[in-house]
Amino acid sequence: MNKTTINDIAKKCGVSIKTVSRVVNQSPEVSDTTREKVLSAMKELGYQANILARGLKGSRTNIIIVFTDRHNEEHLSIWHNIMLKYLFQYAKENSLKIVMSPSNSEMYLEDETDGFYLLSSGIADGAILLENVHNDKRVEYLEKEKIPYVVFGEPEDSSINSVSLDNYDVGYKGGSYLVKKNYKNIVFLIGEKKFLSTQLRIKGFENAVMDSDVTYSIRDGVDTIEKAYRAALDALDTVPVEAFFVSGDERAIGVYKAINEKNYKIPQDVAVLGIDNIPLGQYLYPPISTVEQDFKQLAYECINNLMQSFEGKDNINKKIRIPAKIIEREST
Repeated sequence: MNKTTINDIAKKCGVSIKTVSRVVNQSPEVSDTTREKVLSAMKELGYQANILARGLKGSRTNIIIVFTDRHNEEHLSIWHNIMLKYLFQYAKENSLKIVMSPSNSEMYLEDETDGFYLLSSGIADGAILLENVHNDKRVEYLEKEKIPYVVFGEPEDSSINSVSLDNYDVGYKGGSYLVKKNYKNIVFLIGEKKFLSTQLRIKGFENAVMDSDVTYSIRDGVDTIEKAYRAALDALDTVPVEAFFVSGDERAIGVYKAINEKNYKIPQDVAVLGIDNIPLGQYLYPPISTVEQDFKQLAYECINNLMQSFEGKDNINKKIRIPAKIIEREST
C-alpha cells in the first residue's frame, strides 16, 4: 500500500501544500475551519509527518531541546515545571515542538541518554540550556557546531546568548530586605556553587549585609527539600537563627518542617524568606515572603531569542536580565 503524502492531503481538502504544511507545523496562520478539515483528512488517510526524515534532509524540524542539569537525577523541581509550562506555551505559539532532556555539562557526549545526540544528528534545530555552569562543555559544542541556542543563566562570556533573572539583584534585594526588617542572625541556604547563578546570589547577599551589624552563615549544596530540612535543623541546633533566606520556595518547605519540629513559630521566632514566588508558596502556613522572578517573561525571552537566531538576525540582545522584586507575606 502506498504511503499517504502531504500532496494527497492537499488534494483531498482542496487546499495548497503550504496550507497542509502549516497545519502540520501548528502555525497560527490557518483558520480553525481549514485546520479541522486538514486534520480530519490526515486521520482518515492515516497520514503521519515524518519529522525524522525532514531533519535528515537538512531542513527545519521546528524541534528544540530543553536541557536540564541532572542534579544527581533530581533534575525536575517545581521551578523547572513552571518554566517548562511557559516554554511550552510560547513554543506552541511559534510552531515549535519541545523535547526535554536531562543533561550533564561534562559528560554529554559519552552519555547515550543525553539529548545532545538529537542535536548532532540534525533532528533538532536548537537548544535551551536551563542551567549554566562555569566552562560549560555543552556551550563549547553548540558554538563549534553553529547550532542556535540560548542559555538560561548568567555566563561570564557576554557574547553568549543568555536570558536570566538578575541573580545578583536577587541576593542583594533579599539581603537588604532582611536587614531592613532588623534580623541580625541570618542563615542563607543556597544551591550548588558550580552554578554561576548561585555564585551571583551569594555575592549580592554578602554585599547587602556588608555594612550592617548582621551575623550570617551560608550553607551551599542545598538543592532539595530534604537537604534544606537537614541544613535548617543543623543550623537551629548550632547557631542563633532569626531568619532563613532560602534559595527556592520549594526547598523552604523543608525549612518550615525543621522550624516546626523545634517548636518555633514563623515569623515570631524565626522568619523565612524564599526565592521564585512559586504558586505553592501562597499556601504554606504562614504564606512565604519571597523574591519574585517573572517566569512568563523569562520563558518568552528564551523562545524569542531562539527564534531570532533561527532567522539569522544580527541585532539580537545577547544578554537579557530581568530584575527581581520582593513579595512580602506573613513569613517575615
